[in-house]
Amino acid sequence: MSFKDANGHCHSNKCHVTESKYLARFVATQGPIIPPPERVLSFGSLRGDTVTDTTPVMTPVPFSVAGPLSKVTVSPTGNELVVSESGVYQVTLSINAIAFAAPDPGQNYLTASITVNGAPIFTQGLAVFNITSRNSSTFVVQAALNAGDSVGASATSDDPIFGYLNRSLTILQLN
Repeated sequence: MSFKDANGHCHSNKCHVTESKYLARFVATQGPIIPPPERVLSFGSLRGDTVTDTTPVMTPVPFSVAGPLSKVTVSPTGNELVVSESGVYQVTLSINAIAFAAPDPGQNYLTASITVNGAPIFTQGLAVFNITSRNSSTFVVQAALNAGDSVGASATSDDPIFGYLNRSLTILQLN
């Protein structure tokens, strides 16, 4: 039996001189230590799981649980996230519509919108989305926000028995 040590030296009379050319040697070295980023970006979330009825006018979506939060606070109403610094943010609203025992394409739908300072995030109406009965939907937008802006959600339906539950609102600063 023969073997070569880490330096390629033969420890038997059966080693050949040419074998040392074909031995792979790996040397592990420690890579550079990268310091953590100096700046922590903002993030926050709100969620709720109670059944909430809708009205024919856009009404703020209530939330019951806040957090986690970093450099984002919750508004006094508890239904909006307030950003502490200006930047580009990603805002996500997820909401489940409930009304009927089974989905029916002929039935009304829930209309929801992400809001900034109480108004739709985009004024052209592009921030409004519809959810049919017993379905859920997630809406994601990126927008430039200013320090102090309050981000929330509103919902409405023409159908008096329409409601929603299991909703969440998250915000993440991208830069």
